[in-house]
Amino acid sequence: MIGYIFYSHYDYSDVWPMMIGQSSKFLQDKKKYIFTNQIGDFDFDGWEVVLYDDSVPYQKRVSSCLERVDEEIVIFHHEDMFLFDRPNFEKINLLYSKVKSGELDLVKFGRAHYGNFSLKPVGDCIYLNPNNLSFAIQPTIISKQNLLNIYKATFGKTIWEFETNSCNFVNYMRLKSCFYHELTDKKRGMFHWDNAVYPYIATAVVKGKWDYESYPNILNKIHSEYKVDPNKRGKNV
Repeated sequence: MIGYIFYSHYDYSDVWPMMIGQSSKFLQDKKKYIFTNQIGDFDFDGWEVVLYDDSVPYQKRVSSCLERVDEEIVIFHHEDMFLFDRPNFEKINLLYSKVKSGELDLVKFGRAHYGNFSLKPVGDCIYLNPNNLSFAIQPTIISKQNLLNIYKATFGKTIWEFETNSCNFVNYMRLKSCFYHELTDKKRGMFHWDNAVYPYIATAVVKGKWDYESYPNILNKIHSEYKVDPNKRGKNV
């Protein structure tokens, strides 16, 4: 069984109606966790709410919550990486078996790299990550223990510093870090691609604003469905 984890903070609670709604639509029968400092009046019925101490650093927030997760294998997101279409659970289960057996240590849902990069296949639609992106805060299937080790061992005063330093730790530990990518997946933006197996928005909020530059049609549709006024947060166009 996979635990679907969403890390968040109440400052991003305006994203929650979409995160909750899309998860209810596409992950209805899955074990879902929300890591947050508070939930206010939001209804997280069917979710496991795990609260963290807002005064501690990001890494400590995540690691303290991970210790209260039951599942051995998880898919980890932030709140604005919600689904916009139904996942392919047959292929997710295949990746689950590879991670559970130790054949792979982590698999990111989506190709991402900077500049020129030669695909290095290790399986059907599975490729090795470049060393400078061996870990990233994007939906990733990974064992809870490996994720916990990454968050406990990696330093950084900001999330961005953490993300860079976490790659060094993953490389040092020689974890087999991969991504799932079908050659028909659409490139979106300069550095990443959509993912057919786990169709999510790769950060709906960029620098505090909705990413209408990369996801204009998808975000417009979802905002309309959940009656969200994107102008309150602002649009990155």
